Amino acid sequence: MPTEFHQPINPIRIWTKGTKYRFGHPVFAIAISNSHDVEYLTINGQFMPVEVITHAEVLLNGQWTPLHTLEIPSPATE
Repeated sequence: MPTEFHQPINPIRIWTKGTKYRFGHPVFAIAISNSHDVEYLTINGQFMPVEVITHAEVLLNGQWTPLHTLEIPSPATE
């Protein structure tokens, strides 16, 4: 299945953590492959998988707003 690229409408910034410092990366595009594998393409051309991202923010009305992930459990099947 081909990779789809989506450009965010509002600026997105992702954060990663090194041994001593946190690093902010402005996002250029979001890549989705196999209908579920997500990576963020930074303006520096780096693909960042979700496993290395500590948190993300979106710029709304001139203010960086944290993005939160909620896992929705599947209903139990009998």
